[in-house]
Amino acid sequence: MQDKQGGRLYYLDNIKISLVLLVIVHHVGQAYGPTGGFWHYQSNLGESIPTLYRFFGVNAAFFMGCLFLISGYFFPMSYDRNNGRGFLQKRLIRFGLPLLFVFLIMEPLQMYFYYTLYSGNVPLPFFRFYTGIWFGFGGTPMGFIDSIDRFPYLNFGHAWFIQHLLVYAILYWLLRKILKKTIFKQESKPFTAVHLLIIFMIIACSSLIVRIWYPIDYWVGVLGFFQVEIAHWPQYIVMFIVGIIAYRKNWFNTINAKTGYSSLVIALLLVVGVYSGAASILIRHFESWNVWAVYGSLLAVTMTFGLITLFRELGNHTSPFLQILSHSSFTAYIIHVPIVLGVQYALDTVVVGGAVGKFITVSIISIIITYAVSLLLIKIRPSSKLQIL
Repeated sequence: MQDKQGGRLYYLDNIKISLVLLVIVHHVGQAYGPTGGFWHYQSNLGESIPTLYRFFGVNAAFFMGCLFLISGYFFPMSYDRNNGRGFLQKRLIRFGLPLLFVFLIMEPLQMYFYYTLYSGNVPLPFFRFYTGIWFGFGGTPMGFIDSIDRFPYLNFGHAWFIQHLLVYAILYWLLRKILKKTIFKQESKPFTAVHLLIIFMIIACSSLIVRIWYPIDYWVGVLGFFQVEIAHWPQYIVMFIVGIIAYRKNWFNTINAKTGYSSLVIALLLVVGVYSGAASILIRHFESWNVWAVYGSLLAVTMTFGLITLFRELGNHTSPFLQILSHSSFTAYIIHVPIVLGVQYALDTVVVGGAVGKFITVSIISIIITYAVSLLLIKIRPSSKLQIL
């Protein structure tokens, strides 16, 4: 897919590949470090990397927001291509079908895996679990051990991201229909440090407000079905909207290299602060101020636009291999969790250099299998199309 100057957007392809790989590794790590959240598998060897929470914290601060930014960038392009015709139908198919697959098949099987092996409950045949525990028909069973503070087990798992894209696609389609404007003005406006500061301030201020009531890793079902981690939701919404604006203003291609690299340096310094423990000292000292809401917001904005600049300047190229990875990234995102769980369980009692060695080994094997299966599922051939994820 081409930008407004007719050039290839290979750098966005390559960022997308990197982020999906990071998502896979992030989920692998959930079994071996303090995540603050839930994971379906638990190591019988008690393998643990206590400092892995820093890795999770850095990732969670920026990687999903960056994916929302890139996704938002291509919404207006998709809508404009056919004056909105087919936009909603294509999004319903692209996002809706995988979402139903995860909700009705994949996640119930993953939760059954957890329920049977780790929940402490008496094992049930899958159909009884599916109707009684997953959907909750008949109410809470007598003697049920609620080990995850949730009944029924209904959830979208990692497909929450796809659910958000589907809902945002519907809202975007409705907004464009209400505005009754076929094509919005395209103009090339330089993206400056002032824009960075404004985006950061909006995300930081809104995050500070919502985290008064909603801590990180606390998920809710808005309207009973929309799965949201409220603490990071302001960032995701703002990044998605900024992505839409960035397409109209050609911001990705007009970020001054000096501004972008300076942003990346700030982000890396913030990462060093997390891994060195300096950020933890700061957060503890100003605990009542919720410093992480500001720290993480700054990390999100500077890392995202720093990476866009870095990849644009040094990674705006492709190869048949990279095209295959890009084209299969959406499928890889959908199917990677059961593969990760399978590899973790298969190597459960195998000693591979301690917890760190297990983490690295499972990550590598999971990535290889995930992309191999993705290629088989979509019968991949090199494609020139840059898809939304």
